[in-house]
Amino acid sequence: MERNVKQLSDTVFDILIVGGGVYGAALVREAATRGLRAALIEQSDFCSGSSANSLKIMHGGLRYLQQVDLPRVFESIRERRTWLRTAPHLVEPLNCIMPTKASLFRSRFVMSLGMGLNDVLSARRNRGVSPSHRLADCRTVSKDACLQVLPGLAESGVTGGAIWHDAIGYDTERIVISMLRDACDAGASVANYVRACELVIEEGAVVGVRAENRLTGEGFTVRSDVVINAAGPWAAELLESADAKLTAPCHHLAMGINLILKRWPVRDMAAGLTAGPGTPSGGRLFFFVPWRGVVMAGTYYRPHEGPVDSAVVTDADIDAYLAALNSCYPGADLVREDILMIHAGVLPATHAADAGKEPSLLRHYRLIDHGNADGVEGLLTVLGIKYTTARDVAQHTISAAKSRINCPLVPSTTAVRPLPGDVVGDLAAFRDATIEKYKADTPLPVIKRLFRFYGSGIDAILASGEHGPLLAGSDAVLAREIRHVVETEMPQTLGDLLFRRTGLGSKGLPDPALIRSCGEVMADSCGWDADRLEREINTVANATCLWQAAAHQ
Repeated sequence: MERNVKQLSDTVFDILIVGGGVYGAALVREAATRGLRAALIEQSDFCSGSSANSLKIMHGGLRYLQQVDLPRVFESIRERRTWLRTAPHLVEPLNCIMPTKASLFRSRFVMSLGMGLNDVLSARRNRGVSPSHRLADCRTVSKDACLQVLPGLAESGVTGGAIWHDAIGYDTERIVISMLRDACDAGASVANYVRACELVIEEGAVVGVRAENRLTGEGFTVRSDVVINAAGPWAAELLESADAKLTAPCHHLAMGINLILKRWPVRDMAAGLTAGPGTPSGGRLFFFVPWRGVVMAGTYYRPHEGPVDSAVVTDADIDAYLAALNSCYPGADLVREDILMIHAGVLPATHAADAGKEPSLLRHYRLIDHGNADGVEGLLTVLGIKYTTARDVAQHTISAAKSRINCPLVPSTTAVRPLPGDVVGDLAAFRDATIEKYKADTPLPVIKRLFRFYGSGIDAILASGEHGPLLAGSDAVLAREIRHVVETEMPQTLGDLLFRRTGLGSKGLPDPALIRSCGEVMADSCGWDADRLEREINTVANATCLWQAAAHQ
């Protein structure tokens, strides 16, 4: 990956993607691998907006089964399998449990029927999946077995438990970076910190965008046959920049917040628990997901009014959130000091929420062809809501743009095309062989960590044998890794490096010594002076909310 802003201004592209979240990354990868001259611009860092906020779960559509939405059940099952097959180092099985109750639709009998139907519908879920990543059948268990996992619910009317299996992203930011790297390998041009300021319309058609290089303040134009607006919650703001009335994909927004907790009584499985009465979230399901040694809890929603960039997490949000989480599990007694990190982002909502109520979120993606909707050719807007189906949405969107592009479009291969770092064959055997290959010269914690983040790409970091020292503040981070990421993955700030490339800051702020040592390696690679280094370190040290940190850099 190379940030080449001049190439953006000197080339006429077939497709330009605005927005570098998971949907933008999937779109530019889809376009480039289908033979198109594709480009992507992102106003901040890649995956720094709403895509940075998720519970990392690749859902198999169990909630759609409850709604009898079978097309989306099959779509979710298929796409979950795609992630497990094409990025096994980054996506792995997740075991989940939900208590059953005496009420009809939450009873053990009804849940058992639902679990059995889910197994039938997902009979092909393990086709082509590495043995270590295959998903077991669903089942229900007795009250005693459920309480072994969730002992705090002994007095809450539990009758048993329903157990199912989904998948979880070990680091979803790396999934986005991997898609962008694959797009660049296929010929795409991508750049972070480039803002799309205004749509360029000529003779009734969008022919590009006027953009700003946010690192230099330079303005320029990117021209393209088709522009796809994948700016997430900022999509409406881009549409408003045009000298034409354009249909917005949604008119209401919600703030979504997930917490990273250092303390939670249940560590064996992800648990779906219902918030008790007396809170705005009363009766709604919250998930508690074990992840990389901590626990993610989510998701809390509230309406958001005003510009996207004005969204902030307030003290009232945290108080209401903790009250809801504590009502889910008696005796948890979570307090602010238990919060390691706040992940927050703005999401599309279907309508304005009533006072004191949570907003209703957009359930499915929306795709608008503004030629059909508004008479303005060359512009599509896509608004997605799920990590799981981002690839599939991208495939449909690029196919929808086909008639607007004056060049051949080859069939899609992304459903089977491995992401960079993918492991051919059995993952466990490859991991063991990798450990054997490097253990003589490299500490085991380093090998295990690098393998989880880079998969087979570990060779690019370790094969030279010139790794550099372990960095201060960690027993698993090499100077060589930091240099490699800076040279090949386009981080522009220390926050980019820690939060969205290496995962070192995604579950809480790293040790101050590690922040500084990473900063010193990056400063040496980028030519920063001492003042720039201290500014970067201070910005990271003050980042308690990833979304806010990205928005205000």
